[in-house]
Amino acid sequence: MIRPSFAILTALAIASGFVGSTAGNFTRLKVPMPMTKKEYTAVPTPSDPPAYTSAFVDGDIIRGRPIKGAKITFSNNPDGSDPKTSFSSSEYIYGHLDLGGRTMYDAFGWKAMGERQFYYVSYYVKILKPGDDPPGNFGWFQGRTYTLVTKEDAQKTFWNFDVLPDPAKVSTLTGDTKDDLKQYKGVSGMYSELYDVDSTRDSFPKNGTYTIDITIYGDAYDDWGKPAGGYEAAPTVTASFPFQFSGADGPKIGANTEKARENIEMAKNRREMLHAMPDWWAGAATPPDPKLAPARLVPMIKAFLGDLDVTYMKHAVYPSAGPVWVIQKNDLGLPEYRMVKSYIYVIYKDPKDGSCQYGALVMREDYSGGGTYAAPHLSGIRDNQYIDCSAIK
Repeated sequence: MIRPSFAILTALAIASGFVGSTAGNFTRLKVPMPMTKKEYTAVPTPSDPPAYTSAFVDGDIIRGRPIKGAKITFSNNPDGSDPKTSFSSSEYIYGHLDLGGRTMYDAFGWKAMGERQFYYVSYYVKILKPGDDPPGNFGWFQGRTYTLVTKEDAQKTFWNFDVLPDPAKVSTLTGDTKDDLKQYKGVSGMYSELYDVDSTRDSFPKNGTYTIDITIYGDAYDDWGKPAGGYEAAPTVTASFPFQFSGADGPKIGANTEKARENIEMAKNRREMLHAMPDWWAGAATPPDPKLAPARLVPMIKAFLGDLDVTYMKHAVYPSAGPVWVIQKNDLGLPEYRMVKSYIYVIYKDPKDGSCQYGALVMREDYSGGGTYAAPHLSGIRDNQYIDCSAIK
């Protein structure tokens, strides 16, 4: 999709007299006339910057409500030491957010969240190609993901985060669901814009000086501690830096995106590995339906796992009261399929790395008409978790 330039968007805003923070929520703003790139650095710093201005201040765009005294610096070191202002594609890069003496908890207004085991910010990063318009106001709040902040980090006056890290040292986790800690398993920073070598080439099609545009922002709250709505009130810190790219570094960056994801997954597996059989296993269900009898179910599970190139070890049906099967109907009330109410948990071994894993299978039968159903089949392995092979009994 073609992205309109900063100048075009500004002109449209002036013509209409409105700038929208979200669909259907418009605020009438006085938008300054577009400026040339050379003029951006000449704009004075306002004491209380309005939402969605088009002005650059010391090279940075004003977004939302900038946190007073906060700034971001960049470094080759995970702890933010020895900061630099520009980087090449052969370097690893980390960010350091300094909140000017305030804790993250206070600066982002997290008292309004109540007591929590963890917190989150949103972390926007955009790779701008040579010749692109300077980073603008539009889009920094779109495609939102949440970035984990530990309870310990919330009490610090700074926060170190990944930008383009060594994949062996990746530590900043993102997720699509803000309140579920288990969902924080995504890679952050520039790697979130890159997926493999091909997508890296799309982002960096040729040698040159690119701009890495970053905004860290949180939720907005009013004086009563209630959600304030639009992104124009969000507490923000914004920074950018020039990034000199060489095509010789492209394959390594592309490969590192995949390594970073693998390392995050491995770290998650180590943290969550089971070191004993699940408590419920000894009291597993013995469903009366002969289709769930071991003589019929085990060969079905083995065939299913065989297609995944893993080896069956054990299985058990989670205990559940009531009927064995539940029927799923469409909007007209007609059956579509029926499924076993309880998950069928299976323990299997992956011969590639010798790991043992534990997950849940679903058994279902598609509706054939006339009150009959087709042969049962298994679908997916969900809720996967590693288990210590020596703990399997």
